[in-house]
Amino acid sequence: MSIIAKCNEVNPQPSSLLRSSLDSVRHEFEVADIPDIHHLDIAEGLKELLIAHGMTLELLSEMSSNELVEIFGFDQYIAGIILNSAKTLKSLNREQLTAV
Repeated sequence: MSIIAKCNEVNPQPSSLLRSSLDSVRHEFEVADIPDIHHLDIAEGLKELLIAHGMTLELLSEMSSNELVEIFGFDQYIAGIILNSAKTLKSLNREQLTAV
């Protein structure tokens, strides 16, 4: 009898720890496929600020530049750059999903 067969006899199912680890890795890959603030084409400092305040791509894509100015104190130009990047990323993701 081979060593592999003996191991399978002793422990035919992966341990709960191994299964949990595999599920965690699988979740990380699934989450990595979802565009978020990290994927915006804006400065890293702006990304960090948005994340620290709980902003998501979904929230940004529904906001107006005036709301962003009011909440963060950005000028209209910066707010426009952020919102354009969010809308572009969201539309790219929508195109990728419909192409599949």
